Order: sequence, then C-alpha cells, then structure tokens
Amino acid sequence: MDRKRFLQICGTLVPFGLLGVSESLFAASAERAGKDRKRRFTFAFMTDVHLNPRNEGDCDGGLRKALADVRTRDVDFILFGGDNVEANYHLGAEHEHEVVDMYTRFRRIVDESGIPAYFTIGNHDTFDRFEGHEDKIGYGYFEKFCGPVRQSFDHKGIHFVTLNSLVPDSKGRWSVGDEQLEWLKGDLDAAGKDTPVIISMHVPMLSLYYPVVDGIFSGADMVTDSKKTFDLLKQYNVRLVLQGHQHIHEEIQERGRWFVTGGGICASWWSGPLADTEEGYVLVHVGDNGDLSWEYIDYGWDAVRK
Repeated sequence: MDRKRFLQICGTLVPFGLLGVSESLFAASAERAGKDRKRRFTFAFMTDVHLNPRNEGDCDGGLRKALADVRTRDVDFILFGGDNVEANYHLGAEHEHEVVDMYTRFRRIVDESGIPAYFTIGNHDTFDRFEGHEDKIGYGYFEKFCGPVRQSFDHKGIHFVTLNSLVPDSKGRWSVGDEQLEWLKGDLDAAGKDTPVIISMHVPMLSLYYPVVDGIFSGADMVTDSKKTFDLLKQYNVRLVLQGHQHIHEEIQERGRWFVTGGGICASWWSGPLADTEEGYVLVHVGDNGDLSWEYIDYGWDAVRK
C-alpha cells in the first residue's frame, strides 16, 4: 500500500510543525500578491479534486463550493492540475460505467460554473478500458472528457503548457519522457525564448514532501527525469511550474524559478485537512509588467467524511 493510499484510508493528519512551515509562508504569498496592483489577469490552479464514484464526503458539493469561490475572484480561467476523478481505484470492465459517470459529473459541474477551464492529467485520471475495449495506456477517458494529455495555449502574453507526467520510464516509474521533452522543446522554441512560460504538471518535478512529512529523503512521487526536464526548461523564460499530487501546499524557489504545489481541492480525500493544508487552490496573478504572484485560497469547505 502506497503512502497516499494509507493516508486516505486512515485519515492521518500530520502536525503543521512537521512541515517546517509557518504562517509567514502564507503571509509572504499574500505580500507578493499585493505587489501587482495593476493586474493583467488572474487564474486559478485547482488540483486533486478526487471526485469519487458514490459522492462520498459530498465531493460534488465540495467542487461546486470551490468553483463558486473562484467565481468571486474575477479569474480568466481555471487550470486543473490532475487527479480530477478517481478512475483508477477500481479497474476492470465492471467499473467502466462508474468511470464514465465520474467524468460526466466532473465536466458537468465544471461547465455549469461558466468558467473556461484547461486540464492536466493525473495518475488517478487513468483507466484500463475505453468504450468497452482495453486501454493499456489509460488516457482514453481523460482525453474524451478533458482534452489532450499534453497541450499548450497562449493567454494575454503568457505561454501555458500542460504536461503528461505519467510516462513510464524504463522501470515503470513516472516521468516526462524523451519523446515529450522533444515535443516540449519544439513548442517552447515556437513560443520564443523571451516569452514568459507557466508549466502545469501533476506529479512534481520538485517537492519536499518526504523530508518534511516523513523525515526521509526520497525521490518517490516525483518524476524521475526532473533534471533532464529542468535542464530543458532553464533555456527558456519559464517563470512558474505548478504541481499537484502531494495534497500539501509547497512553494520552492530553485535558481530563480518557482515550483508551487497546489494543495488539494479535496485535501485528505474529503476527510479534512492534510498536513495542515486546508481544502483549497492557488490563485495566480499576472501583473501588467509580467510579474507573477500567488496566494493559497481556503475556500471554506468543512469535511463531512471523517
């Protein structure tokens, strides 16, 4: 049983002090957010919804509440960070109808909000069947309901890229992969080296979850080709890498580039906070001068599943 599945079942909450994070971290985010009074636009990064098959914990209501909060923030769009649904928890033909139902509910709730949305694939968004047939890669239903597993788009002078962080490496672990890195290079070359870039990926490139929560140094739950990916990205004007998967909020600056892990809409799988990260999302502001700032938003959800 992996670490996250154990936490989901047990509802384990890690004391805030173990993270080595204080209110000053969130204050720093708010201070940065205040520096760009003249904003070009704002968008929301919402990751780890984990809409489940039987609406346990009223996950549908939680997502609706998060979207209602986002509507008050004057955002241009939402960028989802993966693990939108829990498609891969129960595999096989007998569960295919549940996967279709989850994706249908998820898209209906998102579309009802009226907010434009882009989607990143997460490990729980995959399923081993698609429309009655085997799907070894597992991307079929995500692509049907949410679009390509990798894509890019431009918005008001910023180039956005959503990456598939689930490409199996030679040992079957998560990676970005050489073929996708080649695609990414071509995409960033076309955007231009001076164009500000924001990356979204589900499995992190950089995270301190294990050292600060479990007290061990481990590369688990990160892509295995982080260095190769970073070596490519540093050739371009990449300003921010948005990440999911960990369900805790992290902000890491490495050689002038920010890696922000977005907490989780569901926090501890709709059972309350995880490691003192409340149910929430990241609100990103792009200033008139192109500077970025962000803040973590607790959208006020009270868990009903303990």
